[in-house]
Amino acid sequence: MSLSFSKLILTGALGLVAAGCATAQPPVWAYDPQNNNVGRLYYYERSNVDGSKTERVTIFHRDENSVEVYKENGLCKNAALVTATMDWASYSASKITGGQLKPNAEHHEFAFLTWDQPNAILNVHVKFPNGEIKEEAPIRSTPWHLYDFDFASLTLATQHLASKKQDFDFGMALVWTDPKAEDPLTWMGEVKAKYQTEEKRLGRTTKKYVLTGSALKEPLSTSSEGALWLDAGEGHIVDAVLPVPNHAGYKDLRLKLLKTSDGGFEEWTGLLRAHFEECD
Repeated sequence: MSLSFSKLILTGALGLVAAGCATAQPPVWAYDPQNNNVGRLYYYERSNVDGSKTERVTIFHRDENSVEVYKENGLCKNAALVTATMDWASYSASKITGGQLKPNAEHHEFAFLTWDQPNAILNVHVKFPNGEIKEEAPIRSTPWHLYDFDFASLTLATQHLASKKQDFDFGMALVWTDPKAEDPLTWMGEVKAKYQTEEKRLGRTTKKYVLTGSALKEPLSTSSEGALWLDAGEGHIVDAVLPVPNHAGYKDLRLKLLKTSDGGFEEWTGLLRAHFEECD
């Protein structure tokens, strides 16, 4: 074997090794059941960025694969109760069911979203008293999160980031539950979360990410950038500011954490029962 040919083989081998090293990136997600805070309640306030149109959003991590969300803007008024099943292989929700809270912690289900993973399609069926909506939208990337679910699935997923200082991406879909909506279910696009710094936020040590991507651009948004603050230790959402509304009547979104509690099922059930207990 000639020296030049041996050199060529060696150079090619080194090139393959170098290419392999260049593509060997650390994992973004690393699922660990011990990072699930089962039984925890996350009390959030949703509003416009300027603080107007406040609504309470409480997330309950019911069990390893289940999350429930209670949304209200005053006791005795109509309130939503949304449930979802997490798929930890994709760090996304595989099934989401929307409902209306009823007395005694019961609820009436009327919106059903199912993710057809093999065909990468999200199906929605919403039942109204005088009609229904049946629609589908593509799921073009994973993880993905339903934006009007108020990041309930995202705040569980980010507790499984392999590193709290590593960039990550996710896609967003949106349901606009208005019978007059021309496109009630849409794939909004992708969000890129780029780690920026560690800072104090709402009295907590957080990791701040700058949010960009196609999901935050026109026609819905007035800007193309948002921000996300994750708890530095456990990874749940402490604060989020996005230029895109996730409910009708809003112009943008802020979701800030008020408190957490490990009161479990007893506290959760008591919270739901209390909504109608003192009503006429």
